[in-house]
Amino acid sequence: MRKTLIIGALAFVLGGGAVFIYLKHSAHSNSYATMHEMHHGKSGGASQGMMQGHMHDEMTMPGLQGKDTTETEVADLRKIFQQHMEIERRVTNLPDGISTFTASENPEVRAAIVSHVSMMVTRLAEGKNPEVIIQSPTLDALFDVHEDIETEIEVTDTGVTVIQTSSNSEVVKLLQTHAAEVSDMSERGMAAVHERMSQ
Repeated sequence: MRKTLIIGALAFVLGGGAVFIYLKHSAHSNSYATMHEMHHGKSGGASQGMMQGHMHDEMTMPGLQGKDTTETEVADLRKIFQQHMEIERRVTNLPDGISTFTASENPEVRAAIVSHVSMMVTRLAEGKNPEVIIQSPTLDALFDVHEDIETEIEVTDTGVTVIQTSSNSEVVKLLQTHAAEVSDMSERGMAAVHERMSQ
């Protein structure tokens, strides 16, 4: 009888532990999905308000997380947003796309820019959308048509030049819209993101 009680108690404790571990893992794995849904307007107003407050944390910047983003990708974005005033950016709209130049005199910011741009160009070529929580719907749309985009990238002494073109006029519009969004973010930082997401 005593042995049965001990086994029963042990099973209860282990079962409770397993449930706790499962719930903890489930909450962690669903945190990205929840925040991503909030970003794309799939939740109610209260949730939107909570998320907006959460993403105003300029230190941890939880909105920079994505579906499969690496620590390096998140760190690059954080550096770029926190020191956006040190970024120089020029965009030229081409008949079939865009030409952008993004640079910084700060070596750390420049390294973050080059790293971020290089990884995003690779992701786009592979159609591997990071689905970063704060990214714009325009970028999502570009990943949907990634096979229609030709990209050239050149790293310079001060930054990085990217030329992206397409024979599809709708894709050209998306490229130009996204380039303008990135320029706005490089100029105003998170304020540009919050403004766009509140519209």
